[in-house]
Amino acid sequence: MVAGTGTWRPEGRDGVALEVAAFGEESGELSVPGPAIKVRAGSMVAVTLRNALDRKLVVAGLCSRPGKCDPVWIPAGTSREFRFVLNAPGTYYYWASTGAARPAMRSRFDSQLGGAIVVSEHDDASADRVFVISTYDDPLPVSDDPRIPAVAAGDRPRVFTINGTSWPHTERLSYATGQTVHWRIVNIGNIGHAMHLHGYHFQVDARGDGVSDETLAPQQRVTEVTEVIGAGRTFAMSWVPTRPGNWLFHCHMIEHMAARDDPTHASRHDDGAAGMAGLVLGIHVTGPALVQVPLDTPRRIRMLIDQEPNRYGNRAGFRVAVDGGDAPKLDAGPVPGPVLVLHRGEPVEIEVVNRMSEPTAIHWHGIELESYYDGVPGYAGDEERLAPPIAAGASFIARFTPPRSGTFIYHTHWHDEAQLAGGVYGPLLVLEPGERYDPSVDHVLVIALNGVLVPGQREPFALNGRDPPAPIAVRAGVPNRLRLINITPNNSILNALLFDRFEPAQWTLIAKDGATLSPDRTRSTPARQLVSVGETYDFEFVPKSDQNLWLEIRRGNGEWLLQAPVLVR
Repeated sequence: MVAGTGTWRPEGRDGVALEVAAFGEESGELSVPGPAIKVRAGSMVAVTLRNALDRKLVVAGLCSRPGKCDPVWIPAGTSREFRFVLNAPGTYYYWASTGAARPAMRSRFDSQLGGAIVVSEHDDASADRVFVISTYDDPLPVSDDPRIPAVAAGDRPRVFTINGTSWPHTERLSYATGQTVHWRIVNIGNIGHAMHLHGYHFQVDARGDGVSDETLAPQQRVTEVTEVIGAGRTFAMSWVPTRPGNWLFHCHMIEHMAARDDPTHASRHDDGAAGMAGLVLGIHVTGPALVQVPLDTPRRIRMLIDQEPNRYGNRAGFRVAVDGGDAPKLDAGPVPGPVLVLHRGEPVEIEVVNRMSEPTAIHWHGIELESYYDGVPGYAGDEERLAPPIAAGASFIARFTPPRSGTFIYHTHWHDEAQLAGGVYGPLLVLEPGERYDPSVDHVLVIALNGVLVPGQREPFALNGRDPPAPIAVRAGVPNRLRLINITPNNSILNALLFDRFEPAQWTLIAKDGATLSPDRTRSTPARQLVSVGETYDFEFVPKSDQNLWLEIRRGNGEWLLQAPVLVR
């Protein structure tokens, strides 16, 4: 291989040109990501790497697995041979830098120096698809053009890519219903992501850090719709499409998958799909549907979305109301929207009425449904019928039958942070047939932003629309259910902690993203949970009358954000 400098166009031929360092085969062109190394377990690999850059290069990852993996320096203009044995099956990567000590510290010129290493137990190591996520911190050019705003160094826009390209230029994937799909996701970028699959649950089969990889035992495998992948991490997943149509796999953080209003990147997004850009993969499924839809008369519900022009100073806020169904409010305020309560196996028709002055779309996050009703305007559906945006003053009817009970979310899929931060979201609970929602023991806790972030001010985090949060009243001596939902717009990977005095209480995880855990996988643990954007977690705990409880929300670095007293009654 060779490491050299080239021009990279992640947003297509007519998009922005970025000069970056990249890997390539000596006889071919440079590429982002670098050449993949795919071998069977037990293979000896020999790589000769020539450093064609004008500066020395630190290289890591071209090493044995299992084994120690120290970085190696290669001076400018010289070559180095690496010989290593890959005995441990898994998903790994190699990377390089002109000075950073780890991949997460790279930002611009050397941020794309990396490639995947896949070690398979079988002869065909290329059967699984590999998707390498990367990030480029993109400083805006100095210009006298008044359309180009000045951007501080810490606020530079980023370019997010999958296998070297941003939506709508990312690869479009095709599968047939009933086909088992295996993917390996590698994050060589400098920031974490919350990767979300529309329309289906997937299974996490393995997780790794680039040096080691853990294949999860069957009883440890997680079924979910959103997986957090940190900088320098990997995971392997599998899923089976059962309904035809167009679907998405994307990062749930709006900044990472929505176009920005930036004239230097005018070609970077697809207006036909509500302004998506960045970390988005399109999936087209063909073949007959493999699920049976009940023919019962559907419940009819109306969801009304209104706009309040100046709720957040000079910024609009939004209010969701529900008619025709069980939809209690969590708080008297405008956000979040009501708790939409449905039942497993019961067909529903939800008419979404847009009474705002701008278009929108509603995604039924975690619900398995037909593609046309999934809530991605200009993309969901198929070649014969694409879902339209819900124009101002118009409405759209979504039809689906929830196949499983659990905790889900309804939220805008119009890629405008103001709608999500302003209130176009709410909890969606699917109960078992005949079950009733009892808020005295069933507690919905929605973490969100209460208004759009204003530069220079603290992020307006809120729990159930309040900061400080309202007290949470729980019933002593009986099982209580806590449903944690994170629907913040951007990079909010948070910790939720339930304290008894100054020590963590005990709770039991019973479901993730609406997928119920089997009884043999549930156990009491200290009450702390990392919850990222687009994730839901359900916990059960039995409060005691003498406990002094409170719930805290913190950042991953421990910074305190919210605290809610928990009153035992």
